[in-house]
Amino acid sequence: MKRALLILLITTLLLGCSNRQQDQNQTYRIAVITMMQGGEFWGALKNGARSARSATSSVLEFLAPVNESDYEGQISAVQYAIDQKFDAIVLSPSHYTRLETVVAKARNQGIKVVFADTSLLDVHPDFLITADYHAIGRAMAEHAFSHFQKDEPIKALVLGSMPNTTSMTAIVEALVATFSQRSGATIVNATYSFTDAAIATEITANALANDPSINMIFALEEYTAHGVANALEEWQKVHFIAFGTTQYEIQLLEQGVIDALVVVNSFNLGYRAVMAAIDLLNGNKPVEKLVDFDLVTKESMFSEEHQRLLFQTLQ
Repeated sequence: MKRALLILLITTLLLGCSNRQQDQNQTYRIAVITMMQGGEFWGALKNGARSARSATSSVLEFLAPVNESDYEGQISAVQYAIDQKFDAIVLSPSHYTRLETVVAKARNQGIKVVFADTSLLDVHPDFLITADYHAIGRAMAEHAFSHFQKDEPIKALVLGSMPNTTSMTAIVEALVATFSQRSGATIVNATYSFTDAAIATEITANALANDPSINMIFALEEYTAHGVANALEEWQKVHFIAFGTTQYEIQLLEQGVIDALVVVNSFNLGYRAVMAAIDLLNGNKPVEKLVDFDLVTKESMFSEEHQRLLFQTLQ
């Protein structure tokens, strides 16, 4: 009897080890769907995803519309992943309500869904990996304050990329809340460029022409930042904080046109999102941890830590 129980126990353990080994070697098909095809942020995210692919036996397919404002294009990409029966979808939703129906459909069909960077309002994923965008907004405001005397008035213009993403909403909310706590600090307008540099240039030029007392601008996305920078050529006394790691932005930071670059570790975001999808498919719980970010200044940009953040697409 004891011998039979021992044999049963050994067999169970061997089967368990075999199953775990099978899980580790399982080839999964994962669709990585970003908001748009181009951009340094999304390029670094995809590089991180590729790094995760190299560490596993997964097969990745990258899908995205040309522009972040093409919500229907992103919906079609998710539907394609459903139709092609992918095992998992890594998605950065470009609109916090319009993608709810198709994401719910994916989950109902047993596809694991991991949100990377942004989320939806009422439909939840199997897992979410993001940065603390409220903390980012507060850090941006506090850094902006450091460029002004205590009683000096601050009039700020905020330019985001898309109006209906959870990340943009959180940043703007945090900026508004932090500005409201400082006497003499005002956000005169918060608007959006739809990732179009020309629109950002026009908005900035018109705002400064109509109100020359604006002395602070926040650009919450790299193409938006390019447009703002183009408009600032004739307005040298405006402080400028921007998101992004493009070569142009880094050059502007070094020249002192940009006071600080906000950099989210999107390489890590892509890597961890794919690894989370694999964990879920293997029946494991992914590690819950926020993606790191930092504000890079001219003084700190050559530090080893900030060099890694600034040149994520080369990793």
